[in-house]
Amino acid sequence: MQHSLRIMIFAAALVAPVGFTSAAVAKVEEKSAAKAIDAILAKGWEANHVKPNAPASDEVFVRRIYLDVVGRIPTYRETEEFLADKAAEKRAKLIDQLLAGDGYVQNFFHYWSDILRLQTNGQQAGVVTGAAYANYLKESLRSNKPYDQMVRDLVSAQGFAWENGAIGYYMRDRGMPLDNMANTVRVFLGTRIECAQCHNHPFDKWTQKEFFEMAAFTFPVETNDYSGGPLGEVRDMMQAEEQEVLGPLRQKSRKDEGARKELTEMQQKFRQHSREIGETLTDLRNPLRYTAVGLREGKQVTLPHDYAYSDAKPKSKVGAATMMGHEVAAEPGEAGLKAYAEWMTAKDNPRFTTVVANRLWKKVFGVGQIEPVDELMDNTQAMNPELMKHLEGLMVSLNYDMKSYLRILFNTDAYQREVSREEVIAGVPYHFPGPVLRRMTAEQMWDSFVTLINPTPDMPNEAQQELADKRIDGARFVYDSLEAYGPEAILEGAEKSVVVYRKQADSLKGLQRDLALARVAKDKDKVAQISKELQALNRQVREAVKQNVMAPAAAKFVSMSKGNNPSGEMAEASMEGSAMSMMMSGNAGSEIPGFDRVQSNDRGKLTEEQERQLQDEAAYFGISGEKEVRQYAKARIQNVRTWLRAAEIESPAPRGHYLREFGQSDREVIENANTEASVSQTLALMNSQLLPQVMNKYSALMLSLNKQQYHDDKVTTAYMTLLSRQPTEQEREIWRKAADRGLTEMEDLLYALINTQQFIFIQ
Repeated sequence: MQHSLRIMIFAAALVAPVGFTSAAVAKVEEKSAAKAIDAILAKGWEANHVKPNAPASDEVFVRRIYLDVVGRIPTYRETEEFLADKAAEKRAKLIDQLLAGDGYVQNFFHYWSDILRLQTNGQQAGVVTGAAYANYLKESLRSNKPYDQMVRDLVSAQGFAWENGAIGYYMRDRGMPLDNMANTVRVFLGTRIECAQCHNHPFDKWTQKEFFEMAAFTFPVETNDYSGGPLGEVRDMMQAEEQEVLGPLRQKSRKDEGARKELTEMQQKFRQHSREIGETLTDLRNPLRYTAVGLREGKQVTLPHDYAYSDAKPKSKVGAATMMGHEVAAEPGEAGLKAYAEWMTAKDNPRFTTVVANRLWKKVFGVGQIEPVDELMDNTQAMNPELMKHLEGLMVSLNYDMKSYLRILFNTDAYQREVSREEVIAGVPYHFPGPVLRRMTAEQMWDSFVTLINPTPDMPNEAQQELADKRIDGARFVYDSLEAYGPEAILEGAEKSVVVYRKQADSLKGLQRDLALARVAKDKDKVAQISKELQALNRQVREAVKQNVMAPAAAKFVSMSKGNNPSGEMAEASMEGSAMSMMMSGNAGSEIPGFDRVQSNDRGKLTEEQERQLQDEAAYFGISGEKEVRQYAKARIQNVRTWLRAAEIESPAPRGHYLREFGQSDREVIENANTEASVSQTLALMNSQLLPQVMNKYSALMLSLNKQQYHDDKVTTAYMTLLSRQPTEQEREIWRKAADRGLTEMEDLLYALINTQQFIFIQ
């Protein structure tokens, strides 16, 4: 079938008329590819006596495609424009439009974040690397990076977070190389090998030795970058000095009681000094911690001490070997990690292509050709083996272009049919007469509420992106400054700062004791007073570090970057506030080569574009008058700041956020999201502050309603906005009867519709 598909595509290209553009030829190829999938499905329906679902109406399609591609319901305006369009190819056109927009990035960011367990809240990878990792994933989706290249980037990632955000993949499992390997095989090869970490797999063919042979490829990856670059060199210098002093004393202490006493005293002094230096440099170390991934040469994995099989001895070193497919052979001068990544993503790797083709099929249709998607075995059978083989060939022929693959699936007749409402039972083949009925994910639910408030929900929130960029640039600036300054100068400056630290130490201890007592006594005034005093003392130490280390380090780096002589003034310009605040706000006052990202408030064109857009929106919603337009603009700006798309909130969202109530994954384990209903979710939809915000005067929903003059038109608008369709006569009659019983406000109708299953489910 793969061969026949290529013939169809080639023939379509041959008969294309003169003047046909390459884009038009591509359209013909994609249409042919979609028809080839439909043809295979039709064979399966006929063989299994399955009747395909009826074609979905435009109303059903527009809501479904928005939720599936950009992760939200369409706005009233988007629904209205699509339904009014009479063009025969309007569905294909809309699919293209949505895949090309930033909404696709925001939606699929969460899809892959759930699989990769991506966190930006600093729990595992740190806030800097977390932000860089999120940037990497979003940019990969935005640029439509081929899937195999994206996986190679992740599996071979090394360097600093500000140079290569893909290092977040290894930093996510910091200090746990065996777990990381098991996760890698599960995510990209669809194989559960984690059981073999402790014993031969009880249900599959993998042995414990094979597990450790696979782990040997990535075991040298070093993620425990605790000290942070140049500060690690300071630590090494101090340890070398300690060894130089204590080494001879240790020799003497074996025979001399006085030397033993002196050794103990000196050890205590060095420990105390090391602690003082470490605590003094905390503000510089924090932004650099866990921002680098490298390889430790010679680091080898060994079998566990209780290894119980006859093919090797306990604690013996294990060489790297692949668990399937061809062997990995690094070219001369090529890193083993790169060769491993090439093997992982090779087109002839038995499971790599199968897994991604099946994952994306499930994303589109709601159930995979193979279930579960990440538990493949040699005897695993797809629901439609011919189609699965065809999809693998299609993915390879597209060179792992995820958008092209998705575009073909979305353009199939099978996808554009009504959903199957029966539950898909495990072990019973599903023949895909249409997609399955699904409940919205947490992100789809939240982003749909954002859509009801913000008329342009897919517009990237630049303020949030700048915050992430500043965090990354700030860490890089601290690193480069300290690197330019050198460990000797850093240590010298730290020694000066320790003098201030020692002066404050006794006062700090006393205040901390008093604070604890005040908290026990529940003396709020005393707690507030002592907290202020503690902050003042901490500021003094930070100021000393700033003056003695960071300011001169920044001055040297800036001068080296610009080719000038070091200047104290320049250091001050670069170091407004503490090192931590500098880290959080980028490079503060100086223009430094390599640190010159354009900020949104510097983009005159963007400001004009926003103003034009606001004026267009105001005109569309019938808002006129200078004062009213100004109030609308103010409310819109506030909404954009407050109502962020899920992809722009920290990942995962904080506990208690609506996203978590709706079932968002905690990103602790692979694909840990929950789409089941819950009491807390029901209460959030019924009694929280969510609905009052949706029904705010300047929300997109209420603006669309208030634009209508007549009551019946308002009812129609409510249905069109929330369900992307007009109400039936029966529904209008139900509303009239409800109005007779006192439910006369539009808010009553909106409240009822939002709490229906029709709103929450993707039909």
